[in-house]
Amino acid sequence: MKKIVDNFEHVHCPTCGPNAKREITFKRQDGISFYNCLECNIEYASPRLVEESLFDLYEGDDWRDKSFYKDWTYESWKKSKGHDYYLIQENIKLINKFLRPGTSILDVGCDIGLTVKALEDAGYHSEGVETSSIGAQIAKEKTRIKVSNIQLSDFKSDKKFDGVLLLDVLEHLYDPVKVLKECAANLHKGGYIFVHVPHHKGLGTQYKKYLHKRGIKQDYGHFGFPAHIYGFDKKSLRKILKKSGYETIHFESWSNILTRGKVNIFNYIIVQLIKKFSLSDYIVCVARKL
Repeated sequence: MKKIVDNFEHVHCPTCGPNAKREITFKRQDGISFYNCLECNIEYASPRLVEESLFDLYEGDDWRDKSFYKDWTYESWKKSKGHDYYLIQENIKLINKFLRPGTSILDVGCDIGLTVKALEDAGYHSEGVETSSIGAQIAKEKTRIKVSNIQLSDFKSDKKFDGVLLLDVLEHLYDPVKVLKECAANLHKGGYIFVHVPHHKGLGTQYKKYLHKRGIKQDYGHFGFPAHIYGFDKKSLRKILKKSGYETIHFESWSNILTRGKVNIFNYIIVQLIKKFSLSDYIVCVARKL
């Protein structure tokens, strides 16, 4: 049973259930603990915000300042290589390894729709789903994509998709297995899901944990809590995706050097090593629907 205290609740591993053995990796002074599931290796926070409070985090100007987008256009963002431009390019390159232009892609949690629009530019048939009314409004009016401002469970389409994107989303979800299965329901058999999540085995994350445990660092948010309630690694991603009806086929990770467009002849090899061996604080996973 989940024990609810005010707007927080105690929870268990979303993959392995309430009987899975776990250990505390870190306990904060406010009573929030971070656990490692000893069966699947996922890290999760408990207690955490209840679902309604989680949704409230993604509304209002604290999440997305609407005034910033008053004169903003996708074309000006693209021309100036604005925020997340290089990250979006890596998204497209990854997708292109598995799906060719002309195929259909659904971006779940599409934010303001930058990846959806970039996919359209690259010749894909793409649309988004976004629970935040502010994010969806910007995506529709400014980025000018096809977007549904609903939860995925309420999304209805007369077609199946060749690919589903779940980029920087899984770590936020109240019930990640449920949403992964809903993604599968929108995929063709053999279709691909692309997942991008915080990586608790990332070198930077492990270093920050060490400093925090030693008392050297006091402000570590532990993979972005309270908005982020899970941290993953290869094992935990394989386990949760298998439970949700997928076969994991590819991992990589992108350093800040790459996603900020700072690659040069001096750091190129380091960037490639980080990508190949998944060493950064975020990890990318590709899986196929069984």
